[in-house]
Amino acid sequence: MRRLAGLFGTGDSRRMGLLFALSGAAALGAGYLAVTPITAGHLIIACGYYYILGVFCLFVFYALRLARSRPGVWRGWLRRPGAAGGAIALGTLLGVWSDSFKHKILYDEFVIQGTAYVMHATKQVSTILRAYNLWGTWQPIDFYLDKRPYFFPFLVSLVHDLTGYRVANMFAVNVACAAALLGLLYWFAREIAGRAEALLAVALFALLPLFGQNATGAGMDLHNLTMVALVACLCVLYLRVPTEDRLSLLVLGAVLLTQSRYESVLFLAPVACVIAAGWLRAGRAVLSWPAVLAPLMLVPYAWHSRILASEPIFWQLQEGQTSPFGSANVAGNFRGDVAFLFNTGTGFANSAYLTVIGLAGLAWMLWRAASWLMRRPRPELQAPDLVGFLFGAGVAGHFAVLLFYWWAKFNDQMASRFALPMCLAFAVLAAVLVRGLGGMRLPALRVAWCGLGIWFLTMGLPSIALKYYTNENLGLQELEWERGVIGSRPGPVLVISNKSTIPFMLWRVEAILNTVAVVKGDDIRYHMGQGTFKEVIVTQAIRPTSGEGQQGVDPEDVLPPSFHLQLITERRFGGRLDRLSRVVSIDAPPGKEKGAEPKAHVPSPLFSIRRLHSLSDPAVAALTSSAERR
Repeated sequence: MRRLAGLFGTGDSRRMGLLFALSGAAALGAGYLAVTPITAGHLIIACGYYYILGVFCLFVFYALRLARSRPGVWRGWLRRPGAAGGAIALGTLLGVWSDSFKHKILYDEFVIQGTAYVMHATKQVSTILRAYNLWGTWQPIDFYLDKRPYFFPFLVSLVHDLTGYRVANMFAVNVACAAALLGLLYWFAREIAGRAEALLAVALFALLPLFGQNATGAGMDLHNLTMVALVACLCVLYLRVPTEDRLSLLVLGAVLLTQSRYESVLFLAPVACVIAAGWLRAGRAVLSWPAVLAPLMLVPYAWHSRILASEPIFWQLQEGQTSPFGSANVAGNFRGDVAFLFNTGTGFANSAYLTVIGLAGLAWMLWRAASWLMRRPRPELQAPDLVGFLFGAGVAGHFAVLLFYWWAKFNDQMASRFALPMCLAFAVLAAVLVRGLGGMRLPALRVAWCGLGIWFLTMGLPSIALKYYTNENLGLQELEWERGVIGSRPGPVLVISNKSTIPFMLWRVEAILNTVAVVKGDDIRYHMGQGTFKEVIVTQAIRPTSGEGQQGVDPEDVLPPSFHLQLITERRFGGRLDRLSRVVSIDAPPGKEKGAEPKAHVPSPLFSIRRLHSLSDPAVAALTSSAERR
């Protein structure tokens, strides 16, 4: 610390350091003291798009400056990609081939897609909740601010801007992220271990079923992992030559990383350590204006985290839970994580071989680290080694935080994606292990490739072929079946859904929740009489209602007796029966003339009444309907 303090001895360094301190103090005040969570939410909705656009444009600007300074490096690679290019392309194709392009996590991925649609259409950060086709124009009505960071939806919205709105654009972005991730993994593993070992790392990760599952999904986890790998590579470039431009690019990448997933802010600590190490190696405090303003760029993250903390419903806690984090979760989470990582069956999208060789690589790395600490004098660590150690510590910290979270067991199919950072670290550690053992004249590389081939043929390929998670995703199958039936009906159609309106909004189908329809019956009756909708279709769940096995409509899906329904079709999904019916008629309220126009209802935006939530469980859907009724 004394050496770092001494680097601010010159006038320019002292002035920039003072400005950085003032920027940090201003960021703390603006992020945590100046505004309330509700005001912060309004600011994110109105200004968040332009904030993320500005940071992204600055990142691209500095990336192009760095690329122009080293044209021979990237031009030569593009002209002759060689084995590395073939491995990256083949790995991406394997990931795309291994699973189907479908939404995997309900309803999180639909919410993210809804945010991307609103950012494309209105340049505001919010999620579509209700929309109608007004005179041929699809007009969103209600929005709310989602809890998730919005860099990934922003990228999808850019693709919408360039090609037009399509649901498939989100899958295209994830495929691009898959290719970029494998490229970054190869580069980093090559720098830390060597070319042949880097090809092994790419193969280990590309053949991971979890990789294909996310590459063909619509979530933000693969994009987040790509950003982690990108920032790690930028750390290596900066540490080798600590210049202002490279520092600016690294800092902007780190800011964008914090907007990729909630917990990615943990990787700011390794980045800060790398920046300090770069100062020591350069013998001066390298500071640029993006670095000085970096604390202020993190203010929107602080606002979003305060909104998340102020609304407990965001955490989707189970009954009896009061906090999303707790020491009581550690033991159960650890058992679930071990069950996933070492699973040798086909029920999970893991790779037991990657886990074993990765843990062996971790043991090797710790032994080498201990040997380095005992040497006198200690040789200076190379940039990739130091960055690998720091980001490995970041992945370990990420894993430790997840152990305390109530819903983070890797053997939970919906939470398996949280294992991606650890799997990426295992791939790099495997390359380090093979490199080290190869230096001892052991045929480690051949043995590793043979082991990978045996595992893939006996365990990996059967797991990929079964597509267990995708094929058992009954919620998605139910939604797609409903979409197919509703799409075959003559439109326009109003759907009264017992799930969520967001998927139907993305498919350009008018929809409301059944809990809202209960109090909007008179409005629906009026529009049926006016021919606004050719059909009103109701989705309901049928379940056992007695010990004798009698079936009936789920009490939460029951509509008032004034709604007269006619069955269209039913289909069973697992133990659940999904029913679609059409509304034949709705009785007028007592004393009201049939066909009379209802009183005008002014919709109230959900955010204005502090309903900041996700639609991924029934409790939240109930809040949505309650908000719309008010």
